[in-house]
Parts: sequence; structure tokens; C-alpha cells
Amino acid sequence: MIVPLSYLMFFIEIEIVLDNIYLKIIITYMGIVEIMRGLLSQTKKIETSSLPSQGLFYKPDFELRIKKADVEDIIDYEYNYDKDNLYMVIESVKKIVSSNTQFSKNYKFEDIKSVDIIFIFLEIVKLTMNKTIRIPFFNDEMGKPDLIEFSNKTFNYFNFDKYEVDKKNGEIVIDNYRFSMPSIGIENCLTNFLVLKSDDVDAKKWNSYNYDFLFFVGNKNNLTFSEIENLVTIFNFDLEPSEQDKIRKIVKEFMGVVSYSLQINGRVVDVKSKLDLEAIWKD
Repeated sequence: MIVPLSYLMFFIEIEIVLDNIYLKIIITYMGIVEIMRGLLSQTKKIETSSLPSQGLFYKPDFELRIKKADVEDIIDYEYNYDKDNLYMVIESVKKIVSSNTQFSKNYKFEDIKSVDIIFIFLEIVKLTMNKTIRIPFFNDEMGKPDLIEFSNKTFNYFNFDKYEVDKKNGEIVIDNYRFSMPSIGIENCLTNFLVLKSDDVDAKKWNSYNYDFLFFVGNKNNLTFSEIENLVTIFNFDLEPSEQDKIRKIVKEFMGVVSYSLQINGRVVDVKSKLDLEAIWKD
């Protein structure tokens, strides 16, 4: 940690002027408290309950804080942004989140659930730019175009009330399976795996498989290529067709979690098609 020179000079001056050890300790302690307050004021805690996942797929000790993005982060984002390349857009968003998040002990960026990544990104934008993010929609009551603020107060959350949640492990128990939203780490592993397989002579076969196993690996943030191959085999060939259908049904049932939308006066407003990520850093 870099301590501001003004603090050091303050301590030195006090020690020179005063010859009272007790006073030195008290003043030094107060200086440290101020330093810590300064550091904490630069970050913001994100309550996992406010995320699209509603915190259900994180273990109880998972905590997340965000900080303001640096100018270099924003320049890099805008320079590399390519609206015609979805992969590059996603990578740009991930890079911002990776660079501007802090976690409780034993957790890291790869533990973030992928469904939450855009929400966290937008929170970083709001904190950095000190602005609200508004989504355009047509207001039927007013009979004209209007704007709705993107926030946890307007977000259209998926209703998990009827499901059995294992809070200790961050999973939903359903039909004898343990469902969890995949982490960024797991999705990155699968992406790297498929990139490698794209060079195979029989590369096309990998496009025909389903990858539902992503939702049944708990809170893992990493899978080896060997583990991925085994899981692909199990979920596509080893399971009985009836079990494959059950798994497919479970996954489909929770796809509403990944649909970003807002609510106003009982109406649902889509976010994905109206959010301008290219100009998101502009005033």
C-alpha cells in the first residue's frame, strides 16, 4: 500500500514537536484510521442479493466490492470495442470487471457467476462516472417515449421462491440434481477448450454436443480439458435419454435468470437490445 506523503510528514512533525509516546501512538492510530477510511471510500460493496443471481449461487462467505475504473481502463475498453464481434465485447466487459473488483478471502474474479457480469459492469460504470444509466422505452401510460433507470429497484428478478435452495453450497436441489449458475472461470475453461478443438479434423462434432454440465458443477471456477471431455461424454452419451431430457428441462426452466429486463408499472422493459455498451462511458 502506498501511504500519502502528507501522512508521513504529519507523523514526523508530531514526533519532533512532542515527546509523549502516548500521544504519538494515539495520533498515529488516528492517521491509520483515516488512511483506511480513505481506501474504503474508494470502493463500494455489492450485495449479492441485488445481483441477477440474487446471491443464491454463492457461498455465504463470498463478498464483492467494486472500485472506480481508471482512465486507462476506459481507453482500453473503447479502443478494443467492436460491436460486430460479440466475443470481443464480452471480453472487454470482463476485463473492466476483472480490473475493478475485490473479493473476500479465497475468492477471485473467476468465481463470479457469468449471469452477474453485466450487472456488475454497469455498477462499475455508474460508480466511475457518477451517473445513472437509463433505458429508453415507450411509456404506454404517458403515450410517449420515456426512460427507466437501471438499478436493483427496477430490475426484473427471477422468482426462486418455489425452489429448494442449499444456501451452504450455493445450489438449487431439483429432481435429484444440484443446479448452479456457471462461473466465469468455468465458461472461460469451456471457451478455451472449444478453441483448441476447433483445430481438430472432426471439429464439427463439438458443435453438435450440448454443454448442460456447466450448470451442474457447483461452485467450481476451473475445469481441466480432460474433465470437460469426460463431462461431455457423460452428459451426451452415458446418461439415459430420460435423464438427458430431465436435465435439459431443468436448464431451460432457469434460463429466465439470464434475461436482463426491468419493471415499471407492471410492464417488462427489455435491457439487452436497448443498452448501448459502446457509448456507456459517455456522459
